[in-house]
Amino acid sequence: MSDQPQTSHEDAEKANVNVWMVHPNLAASPRFELPAGYRMRFYGEGDVETWVRIHEVAEPFLTPTAETFARYMPDEAKRPQRVMFLVDADGTDIGTVTAWNSDTLLGRDAGLVHWVAIVPSAQGLGLAKPMLSAILDVFRELGYNEAWLETSSGRIPALNLYLRFGFVPYVRGEADAAAWRAVAPQLRYPVAL
Repeated sequence: MSDQPQTSHEDAEKANVNVWMVHPNLAASPRFELPAGYRMRFYGEGDVETWVRIHEVAEPFLTPTAETFARYMPDEAKRPQRVMFLVDADGTDIGTVTAWNSDTLLGRDAGLVHWVAIVPSAQGLGLAKPMLSAILDVFRELGYNEAWLETSSGRIPALNLYLRFGFVPYVRGEADAAAWRAVAPQLRYPVAL
C-alpha cells in the first residue's frame, strides 16, 4: 500500500498544470503505422482554417484561432514541411501535429512537438501513436536527435502517449514535481522525478 495520497482523475484534470517533457534520443522512439485508409499530409494553402477547425472541437482547455496559429508558427516557409494533418478514409482532416523547433527549453535548437490534436470522434482509435511516429520521423529527417514538448497534467492520455514514446518529465522545480506526483497514479508508465 502506498503512503502517497490518492488523486482522482478529475482532481488531476482540475489541477491541469503545464508540464514539459523531453525526448533525449529520437532514434530510440517506437514506430507505429497508420491503419489502412488513413494517411498523413503536410500543410497546404488554406490549412490555417483546417487547423483551427480541428482544435476547436478537440481542445478542452482553450480555443485556438488563426491568430494563435500565426503566433506559434510564424515562419510561413516552415509550415509546408512541419505542420501535418491526419486524414481519414473519406478524405477528412481529423488530426494535426507540428514539428516545430525552439531553444526555449533546452537552450539549443531542438525539435518541438507542437499543437497535437485529434477530433473527438476519432479519439481512442489508436491514431495518436502513428501520428506521433510521423512527426518524429520529420524531426529525424530534419536532423534532430532530441525533442521536447509542453503539455498539461490534466491530459492523462497524452502524457501516457508521450511516456510510451520515450519522452520523460523535465522537472524545472517543485511545482513541476508536485504536478507529476499528482498524476502518477493515473499514468501507465513510471516517472522518475
